[in-house]
Amino acid sequence: MAFSRENFIQTYIDESQEYINAFTDEIIRLKDNPGSQDIVTEILRNLHTLKGSSRMMDFTSIETLVHGLEDIFKGVRENVFEFTDRLLQLSFVTTDQIKKLLEKIKTSSTDEENIKPFTDALNRASKGLFFDIENLNAISKNSYTTFADYETADENTDIENLTSVRIPIARINSIIRSFDDLLIRQFRFKHQLEHFEQKLSDAGNGILPKQLKEDLLLTENSIFETQHALLNLRMLPLSIILEPLKLSFETEAARASKNIIFDIPQTNFSMDKIILEKLKEILLHLMRNSLDHGIETEKERIAAGKSPNGKIYIYTTQISNHIIITVGDDGKGIQYKSIKEKALLLYPQQKNEINAMSEKQLQQYLFLPGFTTKDSSTEMSGRGMGLDIVRSNMERIKGKIQIFSEENKGTQFKLTIPLSLATQQGLFVQSGSMKFMIPSHYIHEIADGENLNFIISQGQNYVCVHNQFIPIYHLSSLLGTEKSKTDNAIIVLEYLDTQIAVAVRSIEQYENVVVTALPQIMRNMNSLQGVVYDENYSIIPILNIPNIMQRMKGLLAYDMKKFNVRNKKKTQTILIADDSSTTRQIEQTIFETDGFTVKTAGDGIEALEIMKTYNIDIFIIDINMPRMDGNTLLNNIRRSAEYHSTPVVVVSGAYDKQAEENFIQAGAQAFIVKSQFERGMLLRTVKELLGEN
Repeated sequence: MAFSRENFIQTYIDESQEYINAFTDEIIRLKDNPGSQDIVTEILRNLHTLKGSSRMMDFTSIETLVHGLEDIFKGVRENVFEFTDRLLQLSFVTTDQIKKLLEKIKTSSTDEENIKPFTDALNRASKGLFFDIENLNAISKNSYTTFADYETADENTDIENLTSVRIPIARINSIIRSFDDLLIRQFRFKHQLEHFEQKLSDAGNGILPKQLKEDLLLTENSIFETQHALLNLRMLPLSIILEPLKLSFETEAARASKNIIFDIPQTNFSMDKIILEKLKEILLHLMRNSLDHGIETEKERIAAGKSPNGKIYIYTTQISNHIIITVGDDGKGIQYKSIKEKALLLYPQQKNEINAMSEKQLQQYLFLPGFTTKDSSTEMSGRGMGLDIVRSNMERIKGKIQIFSEENKGTQFKLTIPLSLATQQGLFVQSGSMKFMIPSHYIHEIADGENLNFIISQGQNYVCVHNQFIPIYHLSSLLGTEKSKTDNAIIVLEYLDTQIAVAVRSIEQYENVVVTALPQIMRNMNSLQGVVYDENYSIIPILNIPNIMQRMKGLLAYDMKKFNVRNKKKTQTILIADDSSTTRQIEQTIFETDGFTVKTAGDGIEALEIMKTYNIDIFIIDINMPRMDGNTLLNNIRRSAEYHSTPVVVVSGAYDKQAEENFIQAGAQAFIVKSQFERGMLLRTVKELLGEN
């Protein structure tokens, strides 16, 4: 199928605007947080991807401007110069110029324009020299025009003959989120009906009518079917990103003076639009990596006994709910000696560890920000950002990447990617008192701990699986949660060809479930990536395995000892009294993930019973509860000799100044509105009251 750039211009403009908006947000953050390497890394990722898509579309003016910005932020990253107000202004006027060029593309399909004043300033700035910002400000002010929010409809449009309508993806996403909420309410309603039926049965009053149960089941099925249909609206053909790649890289190969055959297939696979957006960047960077690092020059290939024409290919296949994409080349393969030399140069303190690494283990360095074995950057390869972008985007779309390379034969990147982010296959596991879900694509093997051999070397525990010693941790230790005395089930996890084993109390069922985003209050928990609901309609956190493995890999044996000691300290117990089961579950997950033991009560009466059985270190109580409200419960706590001075935090659905004053006067230490949970106030307040901060 012939490539037509016109078919992709609107997509390019929309995507470029997103990257420009993200870039401007990040440079403002950088100004407020000077020296933040994380922000600079994110800025370079956005610029690198925008440059790549501009090159693919052959919009050279935008590509050149973005490349100039990259040079500046490379200097900031490497501490060549600071990010000053003048550099901030230069960044803004340059993005204004890029927006002007995007507007020109929209009307005339070209970005040709005199950008020399901008490139001169960017070039001087990247060398730490003085540049004329005032002249650029004048140019930008006189020429920049903003995008219209909406296109004017053609007055002569024949509405009766319209066969399709365009719906913004944001609106579809909003409807899907609404269905997530509807599904949760359905789960709650079903749970309440089952509880009500049990009470009726216990009282000898019979059971719920059969018709009511059937109607409930039909409603549940209808919700799932409608949700599935909505999710399919986000599905787009994979070919929409594959077709432009071939023409783009034929142009790239010509610029690099390399003769390359590109084998890119036609496919009939469809994938979630959110995944396709990230996959486009991933394939772009992997193919660029093959072109720049993998394929030799014609002279080198002939000397090595190869065909003068190099080959870069993409293979695709579908297995269950995942698509396997292999991006490969027949080039010189990964130069592991060069990786080791660069790693030793960058991390001399890890000399012994690096020298002992296998080729597979050395691959991890390829995915670090700024790591490159080339002495100088090119327009194509950038500045060591390519594979870091691949890694971060694969994590965002819940994918898995593996590298296979043979010297003088070539390199393959094998990507395992879900067709949709709406559902997740995984294993439910029990760790301590908590239940978690581990995504299936990170599970390498499951073993019985009673039949394995364990050793301790330099303070680190290892388990022998198939004659290979793998570092092992209790999952509860990694998460800082309550430890179980019987962690006998072993799960071997794999990420970026690195393996660790985790011990859990038990392994439960394997499920394919609908994923819900983390509640706002839990979004700062990097060890979690989402939540699902189990058969009892309880909230089950999904573990973010890449984050957990990266944290553990960064701990030396000495640090691991301190980490384990820290997690052996006395566990403090929190009692949560709230009549909302969802609120109780969310708060329980937050505190247990942070290492607390949590007891929950549905009202004040139940809380009083729990107080008699357990030693409570702090109370979190709701105001409005059945049987006994928060005010009465607080009075009972303060009348108790044992809990007279125990901290109490009162939570409220809305702010009420008079209620706050009354509760503080009655002996509460803090009054928090539930809308403030998103700012982490609840967890921070509890730690302060317990003296942990």
